[in-house]
Amino acid sequence: MKISDFIKPELEYLREQCNFVGAEAEVFELRSKGVPLERIAEQVNLTVDGVKKVSCKVNSKITRLMNY
Repeated sequence: MKISDFIKPELEYLREQCNFVGAEAEVFELRSKGVPLERIAEQVNLTVDGVKKVSCKVNSKITRLMNY
């Protein structure tokens, strides 16, 4: 799922409804701007694997919301 493909109203809706916390919120914001996972890892002080795990949580929340 490419979060950067969502339009602005969709991003706002996801921010409000998905309850992103901590690193999830940071990863969501950076992914919405199209920042690569490697650069996100540097900016949020996690490993690339750590960012991938957080990214999976973000995707899971978005999927759950869309299926709700």
